[in-house]
Amino acid sequence: MRTKLSKLFIMLFIFYFFLLSAAAAEVNEKSISEKYPELKPLVDFVGEEELSVLHLVGFKAAKKAMDELDFERGSSDILALTDAGYIAKVGEYTTEKALDGLMMTSGLSRGKNNLLNIHKPYNSPLWFAFFNKDTKECLYLEVNMSVLKKYIEREKEDRVVLEEFMKLEDEEIFAKISKENIDANKLLENPEEWQEKMEAKVFGGNEFSIITICNVWAYKELPSDFARAVELHDHICPGLTSGYLIAKYVEKNFPTKYPRYEYIVIAIPPWCKDDAIIQYFETNVGHKRLFVKWLTGEQKKEILGYLPEELKDYSTANIFIRWEKGKPKGEGILVGFNWSKFYEETKPAGVSLKEYKKWIKDFKTWRWWWVRLKGDLYLADYMEKPEEFVTIMKRFDVDNQTYIEKLESAGVNPLVEIGLMPKPTPEKIVEVIPSWVYFTMGVLVVVAAVMGGLYVKSRKS
Repeated sequence: MRTKLSKLFIMLFIFYFFLLSAAAAEVNEKSISEKYPELKPLVDFVGEEELSVLHLVGFKAAKKAMDELDFERGSSDILALTDAGYIAKVGEYTTEKALDGLMMTSGLSRGKNNLLNIHKPYNSPLWFAFFNKDTKECLYLEVNMSVLKKYIEREKEDRVVLEEFMKLEDEEIFAKISKENIDANKLLENPEEWQEKMEAKVFGGNEFSIITICNVWAYKELPSDFARAVELHDHICPGLTSGYLIAKYVEKNFPTKYPRYEYIVIAIPPWCKDDAIIQYFETNVGHKRLFVKWLTGEQKKEILGYLPEELKDYSTANIFIRWEKGKPKGEGILVGFNWSKFYEETKPAGVSLKEYKKWIKDFKTWRWWWVRLKGDLYLADYMEKPEEFVTIMKRFDVDNQTYIEKLESAGVNPLVEIGLMPKPTPEKIVEVIPSWVYFTMGVLVVVAAVMGGLYVKSRKS
Protein backbone atom coordinates (compact mmCIF):
# COMPACT_ATOMS: atom_id res chain seq x y z
CA MET A 1 0.00 0.00 0.00
CA ARG A 2 2.84 2.36 0.90
CA THR A 3 4.56 1.51 -2.34
CA LYS A 4 1.44 2.39 -4.33
CA LEU A 5 1.07 5.65 -2.41
CA SER A 6 4.73 6.46 -2.99
CA LYS A 7 4.34 5.87 -6.73
CA LEU A 8 1.19 7.97 -6.80
CA PHE A 9 2.97 10.76 -4.93
CA ILE A 10 5.90 10.66 -7.36
CA MET A 11 3.54 10.75 -10.35
CA LEU A 12 1.65 13.70 -8.87
CA PHE A 13 4.96 15.50 -8.19
CA ILE A 14 6.12 14.93 -11.76
CA PHE A 15 2.75 16.13 -13.11
CA TYR A 16 2.92 19.24 -10.89
CA PHE A 17 6.50 19.89 -12.03
CA PHE A 18 5.39 19.80 -15.66
CA LEU A 19 2.52 22.17 -14.91
CA LEU A 20 4.94 24.64 -13.28
CA SER A 21 7.32 24.34 -16.22
CA ALA A 22 4.54 24.96 -18.68
CA ALA A 23 3.35 27.98 -16.69
CA ALA A 24 6.88 29.34 -16.51
CA ALA A 25 7.29 28.85 -20.25
CA GLU A 26 4.02 30.66 -20.84
CA VAL A 27 5.23 33.56 -18.69
CA ASN A 28 8.50 33.69 -20.61
CA GLU A 29 6.63 33.72 -23.89
CA LYS A 30 4.74 36.85 -22.91
CA SER A 31 5.57 39.81 -25.14
CA ILE A 32 7.43 42.78 -23.71
CA SER A 33 4.32 44.94 -23.97
CA GLU A 34 2.44 42.38 -21.86
CA LYS A 35 5.16 42.48 -19.24
CA TYR A 36 5.29 46.28 -19.41
CA PRO A 37 1.78 47.54 -20.30
CA GLU A 38 3.01 51.17 -20.43
CA LEU A 39 4.94 50.21 -23.58
CA LYS A 40 1.78 49.30 -25.50
CA PRO A 41 1.28 52.65 -27.33
CA LEU A 42 4.90 52.53 -28.47
CA VAL A 43 4.79 48.85 -29.46
CA ASP A 44 1.53 49.36 -31.36
CA PHE A 45 3.18 52.21 -33.26
CA VAL A 46 6.52 50.63 -34.20
CA GLY A 47 5.68 46.90 -34.03
CA GLU A 48 6.93 44.26 -31.59
CA GLU A 49 9.68 43.03 -33.91
CA GLU A 50 10.96 46.52 -34.67
CA LEU A 51 11.17 47.64 -31.05
CA SER A 52 14.70 48.82 -30.22
CA VAL A 53 16.73 49.96 -27.23
CA LEU A 54 16.67 53.40 -28.86
CA HIS A 55 12.87 53.40 -28.65
CA LEU A 56 13.17 52.44 -25.01
CA VAL A 57 15.55 55.27 -24.12
CA GLY A 58 12.93 57.72 -25.41
CA PHE A 59 10.31 55.85 -23.37
CA LYS A 60 12.47 56.00 -20.24
CA ALA A 61 13.07 59.74 -20.65
CA ALA A 62 9.37 60.46 -21.10
CA LYS A 63 8.36 58.32 -18.11
CA LYS A 64 10.92 60.01 -15.89
CA ALA A 65 9.60 63.43 -16.95
CA MET A 66 5.98 62.43 -16.39
CA ASP A 67 6.87 61.39 -12.84
CA GLU A 68 9.11 64.36 -12.02
CA LEU A 69 6.94 67.09 -13.57
CA ASP A 70 3.68 65.37 -12.70
CA PHE A 71 1.85 65.47 -16.03
CA GLU A 72 -0.47 63.14 -17.91
CA ARG A 73 0.10 61.81 -21.40
CA GLY A 74 -0.69 64.44 -24.03
CA SER A 75 -0.60 67.45 -21.68
CA SER A 76 -0.61 70.75 -23.58
CA ASP A 77 1.31 72.43 -20.75
CA ILE A 78 4.50 70.50 -21.45
CA LEU A 79 7.20 71.18 -24.03
CA ALA A 80 9.79 68.55 -24.93
CA LEU A 81 13.16 69.31 -26.54
CA THR A 82 15.64 66.74 -27.83
CA ASP A 83 18.45 66.34 -30.32
CA ALA A 84 17.44 62.74 -31.07
CA GLY A 85 17.93 62.09 -34.77
CA TYR A 86 18.99 65.67 -35.56
CA ILE A 87 21.82 64.74 -35.85
CA ALA A 88 23.17 63.25 -32.60
CA LYS A 89 24.56 59.73 -33.02
CA VAL A 90 25.67 56.91 -30.72
CA GLY A 91 28.90 55.94 -32.42
CA GLU A 92 27.77 54.87 -35.89
CA TYR A 93 24.11 54.51 -34.80
CA THR A 94 21.59 57.26 -35.55
CA THR A 95 19.08 58.13 -32.83
CA GLU A 96 15.80 59.01 -34.55
CA LYS A 97 14.02 56.02 -33.01
CA ALA A 98 14.26 57.70 -29.60
CA LEU A 99 11.88 60.35 -30.97
CA ASP A 100 9.17 57.72 -31.45
CA GLY A 101 9.73 56.46 -27.92
CA LEU A 102 9.38 59.95 -26.50
CA MET A 103 6.39 60.90 -28.63
CA MET A 104 4.30 57.75 -28.16
CA THR A 105 4.92 57.65 -24.41
CA SER A 106 4.42 61.33 -23.55
CA GLY A 107 1.80 62.16 -26.18
CA LEU A 108 3.81 65.26 -27.14
CA SER A 109 4.39 65.91 -30.84
CA ARG A 110 5.47 68.41 -33.47
CA GLY A 111 1.89 68.47 -34.71
CA LYS A 112 0.81 69.79 -31.30
CA ASN A 113 3.78 72.17 -31.38
CA ASN A 114 5.06 70.89 -28.03
CA LEU A 115 7.93 68.73 -29.27
CA LEU A 116 10.96 70.39 -30.86
CA ASN A 117 13.78 68.49 -32.53
CA ILE A 118 16.88 70.60 -31.84
CA HIS A 119 19.74 70.61 -34.34
CA LYS A 120 23.04 69.47 -32.86
CA PRO A 121 26.15 67.98 -34.51
CA TYR A 122 26.67 64.26 -35.00
CA ASN A 123 28.94 63.93 -31.95
CA SER A 124 26.61 65.69 -29.51
CA PRO A 125 25.40 63.54 -26.60
CA LEU A 126 21.78 62.42 -26.82
CA TRP A 127 19.64 64.51 -24.47
CA PHE A 128 16.04 65.28 -23.57
CA ALA A 129 14.49 68.27 -21.79
CA PHE A 130 10.92 68.66 -20.55
CA PHE A 131 9.42 71.99 -19.47
CA ASN A 132 6.21 72.69 -17.56
CA LYS A 133 4.92 76.14 -18.51
CA ASP A 134 2.76 76.40 -15.38
CA THR A 135 5.46 75.70 -12.81
CA LYS A 136 8.41 76.73 -15.06
CA GLU A 137 10.21 73.57 -13.90
CA CYS A 138 12.55 71.96 -16.43
CA LEU A 139 13.93 68.42 -16.28
CA TYR A 140 17.11 67.67 -18.24
CA LEU A 141 18.25 64.13 -19.05
CA GLU A 142 21.54 63.38 -20.80
CA VAL A 143 22.07 59.79 -21.91
CA ASN A 144 25.06 57.72 -20.84
CA MET A 145 26.31 57.09 -24.37
CA SER A 146 28.65 54.20 -23.55
CA VAL A 147 25.89 52.27 -21.77
CA LEU A 148 23.41 52.91 -24.58
CA LYS A 149 25.89 51.83 -27.25
CA LYS A 150 26.59 48.58 -25.41
CA TYR A 151 22.90 47.68 -25.34
CA ILE A 152 22.35 48.69 -28.98
CA GLU A 153 25.13 46.35 -30.08
CA ARG A 154 23.82 43.49 -27.94
CA GLU A 155 20.28 43.73 -29.29
CA LYS A 156 21.50 42.56 -32.70
CA GLU A 157 22.17 39.11 -31.22
CA ASP A 158 19.71 38.79 -28.35
CA ARG A 159 16.26 40.38 -27.99
CA VAL A 160 16.30 39.61 -24.25
CA VAL A 161 18.47 42.70 -23.93
CA LEU A 162 15.30 44.83 -24.27
CA GLU A 163 13.96 43.44 -21.01
CA GLU A 164 17.33 43.91 -19.33
CA PHE A 165 17.35 47.54 -20.45
CA MET A 166 13.87 48.07 -19.03
CA LYS A 167 15.12 46.89 -15.62
CA LEU A 168 17.92 49.48 -15.49
CA GLU A 169 17.63 52.35 -13.02
CA ASP A 170 17.33 55.86 -14.47
CA GLU A 171 20.75 56.75 -13.02
CA GLU A 172 22.29 53.91 -15.05
CA ILE A 173 20.77 55.11 -18.33
CA PHE A 174 21.26 58.85 -17.87
CA ALA A 175 24.66 60.34 -17.07
CA LYS A 176 23.07 63.65 -16.02
CA ILE A 177 19.66 64.25 -14.49
CA SER A 178 18.93 67.80 -13.35
CA LYS A 179 15.82 69.78 -12.54
CA GLU A 180 15.72 73.58 -12.40
CA ASN A 181 13.16 76.36 -12.33
CA ILE A 182 13.89 78.50 -15.40
CA ASP A 183 11.17 81.16 -15.10
CA ALA A 184 12.39 84.08 -17.25
CA ASN A 185 11.36 86.66 -14.65
CA LYS A 186 13.40 84.86 -12.01
CA LEU A 187 16.43 84.59 -14.29
CA LEU A 188 16.30 88.23 -15.37
CA GLU A 189 15.89 89.48 -11.80
CA ASN A 190 18.69 87.30 -10.38
CA PRO A 191 21.13 86.84 -13.27
CA GLU A 192 24.16 86.15 -11.09
CA GLU A 193 22.50 83.08 -9.59
CA TRP A 194 21.67 81.62 -12.98
CA GLN A 195 25.10 82.54 -14.36
CA GLU A 196 26.63 80.16 -11.82
CA LYS A 197 24.40 77.40 -13.13
CA MET A 198 25.26 78.29 -16.72
CA GLU A 199 28.94 77.96 -15.89
CA ALA A 200 28.29 74.68 -14.05
CA LYS A 201 26.46 73.42 -17.17
CA VAL A 202 23.46 72.12 -15.28
CA PHE A 203 21.86 71.29 -18.64
CA GLY A 204 25.00 69.85 -20.20
CA GLY A 205 25.94 73.04 -22.05
CA ASN A 206 22.45 73.46 -23.53
CA GLU A 207 21.34 76.04 -20.96
CA PHE A 208 20.92 78.96 -23.37
CA SER A 209 19.01 76.87 -25.92
CA ILE A 210 16.64 75.56 -23.27
CA ILE A 211 15.93 78.77 -21.34
CA THR A 212 15.24 80.84 -24.47
CA ILE A 213 13.06 78.31 -26.30
CA CYS A 214 11.06 77.28 -23.24
CA ASN A 215 10.37 80.80 -22.00
CA VAL A 216 9.27 82.16 -25.37
CA TRP A 217 7.06 79.08 -25.87
CA ALA A 218 5.50 79.65 -22.45
CA TYR A 219 5.02 83.37 -23.10
CA LYS A 220 3.45 83.27 -26.58
CA GLU A 221 3.80 79.74 -27.90
CA LEU A 222 5.87 79.49 -31.04
CA PRO A 223 4.27 79.89 -34.46
CA SER A 224 4.87 76.60 -36.25
CA ASP A 225 6.85 78.22 -39.08
CA PHE A 226 9.09 80.00 -36.56
CA ALA A 227 9.54 76.74 -34.62
CA ARG A 228 11.17 75.15 -37.67
CA ALA A 229 13.74 77.96 -37.77
CA VAL A 230 14.32 77.52 -34.03
CA GLU A 231 15.05 73.82 -34.54
CA LEU A 232 17.70 74.62 -37.16
CA HIS A 233 19.26 77.49 -35.19
CA ASP A 234 19.14 75.54 -31.89
CA HIS A 235 18.03 78.51 -29.76
CA ILE A 236 16.02 81.72 -29.90
CA CYS A 237 17.77 85.07 -29.99
CA PRO A 238 16.75 88.54 -31.21
CA GLY A 239 18.83 87.92 -34.32
CA LEU A 240 16.82 84.85 -35.30
CA THR A 241 13.52 86.58 -34.53
CA SER A 242 14.57 89.55 -36.67
CA GLY A 243 14.96 87.13 -39.58
CA TYR A 244 11.46 85.80 -39.00
CA LEU A 245 10.08 89.35 -38.97
CA ILE A 246 11.96 90.12 -42.20
CA ALA A 247 10.53 86.99 -43.84
CA LYS A 248 6.98 87.88 -42.77
CA TYR A 249 7.45 91.45 -44.03
CA VAL A 250 8.78 90.33 -47.42
CA GLU A 251 5.97 87.78 -47.80
CA LYS A 252 3.46 90.61 -47.39
CA ASN A 253 5.23 93.47 -49.19
CA PHE A 254 7.32 91.72 -51.87
CA PRO A 255 5.51 88.41 -52.49
CA THR A 256 6.09 85.73 -55.08
CA LYS A 257 4.48 82.35 -55.75
CA TYR A 258 7.71 80.36 -55.92
CA PRO A 259 10.30 81.83 -53.50
CA ARG A 260 12.92 79.13 -54.02
CA TYR A 261 12.92 79.69 -57.77
CA GLU A 262 12.19 83.40 -57.97
CA TYR A 263 14.13 84.97 -55.08
CA ILE A 264 17.83 85.65 -54.86
CA VAL A 265 18.77 86.73 -51.34
CA ILE A 266 21.97 88.54 -50.43
CA ALA A 267 22.71 88.81 -46.72
CA ILE A 268 24.51 92.10 -46.17
CA PRO A 269 25.73 91.59 -43.55
CA PRO A 270 24.86 88.09 -42.30
CA TRP A 271 23.60 87.37 -38.81
CA CYS A 272 21.26 84.83 -37.16
CA LYS A 273 18.35 86.17 -39.24
CA ASP A 274 19.48 84.20 -42.26
CA ASP A 275 18.65 80.82 -40.71
CA ALA A 276 15.04 81.98 -40.38
CA ILE A 277 14.98 83.29 -43.96
CA ILE A 278 16.39 80.02 -45.30
CA GLN A 279 13.74 78.00 -43.47
CA TYR A 280 10.89 80.30 -44.46
CA PHE A 281 11.61 80.64 -48.17
CA GLU A 282 13.87 77.60 -48.83
CA THR A 283 16.40 79.97 -50.37
CA ASN A 284 19.36 77.81 -49.35
CA VAL A 285 23.03 78.35 -50.03
CA GLY A 286 23.08 74.94 -51.73
CA HIS A 287 20.30 76.04 -54.07
CA LYS A 288 22.43 79.07 -55.00
CA ARG A 289 19.69 81.32 -53.67
CA LEU A 290 21.50 82.87 -50.70
CA PHE A 291 24.76 84.80 -50.90
CA VAL A 292 26.67 86.41 -48.05
CA LYS A 293 28.47 89.75 -48.07
CA TRP A 294 30.28 91.09 -45.00
CA LEU A 295 30.56 94.77 -44.07
CA THR A 296 33.48 96.26 -42.15
CA GLY A 297 32.89 98.60 -39.23
CA GLU A 298 34.03 101.51 -41.41
CA GLN A 299 31.56 100.59 -44.14
CA LYS A 300 28.69 100.41 -41.65
CA LYS A 301 29.53 103.92 -40.40
CA GLU A 302 29.92 105.19 -43.97
CA ILE A 303 26.42 103.94 -44.90
CA LEU A 304 24.87 106.22 -42.26
CA GLY A 305 26.18 109.25 -44.12
CA TYR A 306 24.11 108.39 -47.19
CA LEU A 307 20.82 107.51 -45.51
CA PRO A 308 17.91 109.94 -45.24
CA GLU A 309 16.96 110.89 -41.70
CA GLU A 310 13.98 108.52 -41.53
CA LEU A 311 16.25 105.49 -42.21
CA LYS A 312 19.16 106.26 -39.89
CA ASP A 313 17.81 103.92 -37.17
CA TYR A 314 17.83 100.96 -39.57
CA SER A 315 20.65 98.54 -40.26
CA THR A 316 20.96 96.98 -43.70
CA ALA A 317 19.89 93.34 -43.58
CA ASN A 318 19.06 91.60 -46.86
CA ILE A 319 18.69 92.26 -50.56
CA PHE A 320 15.78 90.36 -52.13
CA ILE A 321 15.76 90.07 -55.92
CA ARG A 322 12.50 88.86 -57.46
CA TRP A 323 12.39 87.63 -61.04
CA GLU A 324 9.05 85.97 -61.58
CA LYS A 325 8.52 83.35 -64.26
CA GLY A 326 7.42 84.76 -67.59
CA LYS A 327 8.47 88.33 -66.86
CA PRO A 328 11.12 90.10 -69.00
CA LYS A 329 12.91 91.65 -66.06
CA GLY A 330 13.12 91.60 -62.30
CA GLU A 331 13.18 93.98 -59.37
CA GLY A 332 14.90 94.15 -56.04
CA ILE A 333 14.62 95.62 -52.58
CA LEU A 334 17.01 96.19 -49.71
CA VAL A 335 15.33 95.65 -46.34
CA GLY A 336 16.59 97.00 -43.04
CA PHE A 337 15.94 96.21 -39.38
CA ASN A 338 15.46 98.83 -36.67
CA TRP A 339 17.96 97.79 -34.00
CA SER A 340 17.89 101.27 -32.48
CA LYS A 341 14.27 100.78 -31.42
CA PHE A 342 15.09 97.33 -30.06
CA TYR A 343 17.88 98.62 -27.81
CA GLU A 344 15.96 101.71 -26.68
CA GLU A 345 12.94 99.71 -25.56
CA THR A 346 14.68 96.76 -23.91
CA LYS A 347 17.49 98.44 -21.98
CA PRO A 348 17.15 98.38 -18.19
CA ALA A 349 16.67 101.60 -16.24
CA GLY A 350 19.87 103.30 -15.19
CA VAL A 351 21.98 101.82 -17.99
CA SER A 352 23.09 104.07 -20.83
CA LEU A 353 22.29 103.06 -24.39
CA LYS A 354 25.98 103.02 -25.28
CA GLU A 355 26.77 100.70 -22.38
CA TYR A 356 23.76 98.46 -23.04
CA LYS A 357 24.82 97.84 -26.63
CA LYS A 358 28.07 96.41 -25.28
CA TRP A 359 26.18 93.79 -23.28
CA ILE A 360 25.44 91.77 -26.40
CA LYS A 361 29.14 90.81 -26.65
CA ASP A 362 29.94 90.60 -22.95
CA PHE A 363 30.39 86.82 -22.86
CA LYS A 364 32.40 86.86 -19.64
CA THR A 365 29.37 87.77 -17.52
CA TRP A 366 25.61 87.16 -17.45
CA ARG A 367 24.95 90.20 -19.64
CA TRP A 368 25.23 88.39 -22.98
CA TRP A 369 22.34 86.02 -22.27
CA TRP A 370 20.34 88.62 -20.28
CA VAL A 371 19.97 90.99 -23.22
CA ARG A 372 19.05 88.10 -25.53
CA LEU A 373 16.45 86.56 -23.20
CA LYS A 374 14.95 89.98 -22.49
CA GLY A 375 14.91 90.74 -26.22
CA ASP A 376 13.34 87.39 -27.09
CA LEU A 377 10.32 88.08 -24.92
CA TYR A 378 10.08 91.65 -26.20
CA LEU A 379 10.13 90.69 -29.90
CA ALA A 380 7.66 87.86 -29.35
CA ASP A 381 4.94 90.53 -29.17
CA TYR A 382 5.78 91.69 -32.71
CA MET A 383 5.75 88.39 -34.63
CA GLU A 384 2.57 89.42 -36.42
CA LYS A 385 3.63 93.08 -36.74
CA PRO A 386 6.93 92.96 -38.66
CA GLU A 387 6.46 96.46 -40.09
CA GLU A 388 7.24 97.83 -36.61
CA PHE A 389 10.88 96.86 -37.17
CA VAL A 390 11.35 96.12 -40.87
CA THR A 391 11.28 98.53 -43.80
CA ILE A 392 12.37 98.80 -47.43
CA MET A 393 15.48 100.97 -47.57
CA LYS A 394 15.97 100.89 -51.34
CA ARG A 395 14.17 99.67 -54.47
CA PHE A 396 15.92 98.97 -57.77
CA ASP A 397 15.29 97.39 -61.18
CA VAL A 398 17.05 94.34 -62.56
CA ASP A 399 17.28 94.24 -66.36
CA ASN A 400 19.43 91.15 -66.89
CA GLN A 401 21.03 88.14 -65.21
CA THR A 402 24.50 89.63 -65.62
CA TYR A 403 23.57 92.35 -63.14
CA ILE A 404 22.50 89.72 -60.60
CA GLU A 405 25.76 87.81 -61.07
CA LYS A 406 27.68 91.02 -60.44
CA LEU A 407 25.82 91.63 -57.17
CA GLU A 408 26.64 88.06 -56.07
CA SER A 409 30.31 88.24 -57.04
CA ALA A 410 33.25 88.36 -54.66
CA GLY A 411 34.82 91.77 -54.23
CA VAL A 412 31.64 93.65 -55.21
CA ASN A 413 29.74 95.81 -52.71
CA PRO A 414 26.06 95.35 -53.65
CA LEU A 415 25.09 98.49 -51.74
CA VAL A 416 27.19 100.51 -54.17
CA GLU A 417 25.79 98.70 -57.21
CA ILE A 418 22.15 99.30 -56.22
CA GLY A 419 22.85 102.98 -55.57
CA LEU A 420 22.59 103.16 -51.79
CA MET A 421 26.23 104.25 -51.58
CA PRO A 422 28.31 106.10 -54.19
CA LYS A 423 31.19 104.41 -55.90
CA PRO A 424 34.47 105.09 -54.08
CA THR A 425 36.63 107.83 -55.60
CA PRO A 426 39.77 106.37 -57.20
CA GLU A 427 42.81 107.31 -55.16
CA LYS A 428 45.58 109.21 -56.93
CA ILE A 429 48.61 107.05 -57.37
CA VAL A 430 51.71 108.75 -56.02
CA GLU A 431 54.83 107.05 -57.23
CA VAL A 432 57.39 106.71 -54.46
CA ILE A 433 61.01 106.44 -55.65
CA PRO A 434 62.96 104.01 -53.47
CA SER A 435 65.85 105.50 -51.48
CA TRP A 436 68.36 103.16 -53.11
CA VAL A 437 67.70 104.93 -56.44
CA TYR A 438 68.76 108.27 -54.95
CA PHE A 439 71.86 106.70 -53.46
CA THR A 440 72.81 105.10 -56.74
CA MET A 441 72.29 108.38 -58.63
CA GLY A 442 74.50 110.21 -56.10
CA VAL A 443 77.27 107.65 -56.50
CA LEU A 444 77.04 107.92 -60.28
CA VAL A 445 77.26 111.75 -60.09
CA VAL A 446 80.39 111.52 -57.91
CA VAL A 447 81.96 108.95 -60.22
CA ALA A 448 81.11 111.08 -63.27
CA ALA A 449 82.65 114.16 -61.64
CA VAL A 450 85.86 112.30 -60.77
CA MET A 451 86.11 110.79 -64.24
CA GLY A 452 85.43 114.22 -65.82
CA GLY A 453 88.18 115.80 -63.71
CA LEU A 454 90.69 113.13 -64.68
CA TYR A 455 89.79 113.52 -68.33
CA VAL A 456 90.31 117.31 -68.24
CA LYS A 457 93.63 116.89 -66.43
CA SER A 458 94.81 114.37 -68.99
CA ARG A 459 93.93 116.72 -71.88
CA LYS A 460 95.97 119.54 -70.36
CA SER A 461 98.94 117.26 -70.00
